[in-house]
Amino acid sequence: MTHFNRFFDKEYLGHWDLPEDKDAIAIIAKVEAGELHNPGKKADKKPIITFEGKDKRMVVNATNAKTIAAMYGPHVEEWIGKPIAIYRTTTNGPGGVTVECVRVRPKPPTSKQKQAEPAAVEPS
Repeated sequence: MTHFNRFFDKEYLGHWDLPEDKDAIAIIAKVEAGELHNPGKKADKKPIITFEGKDKRMVVNATNAKTIAAMYGPHVEEWIGKPIAIYRTTTNGPGGVTVECVRVRPKPPTSKQKQAEPAAVEPS
């Protein structure tokens, strides 16, 4: 099924870009500082990950940054070339409303996962 957000020009990876029933495996190519600008709010500074061979980048929230740091260390330079398993799930959003989100698995993907899903994160 195609999520309606795939029809919009979204610069960053969203839950709608991921398979519903399995992890997407991607290799971190670059991590850089980024600013997200929301109308009427001050800019949010967050790390942004570029993946090898993928067009969409991923904005890294604190939860996902801590998960990656627990696997590969606190220095983003150590994350380069490392695989992560990304999946879609839900979390409590503003006002206690359940929202869909992107999360990183707390363990590096296995070699078997990497072979099974080399191009799982697809640009929309």
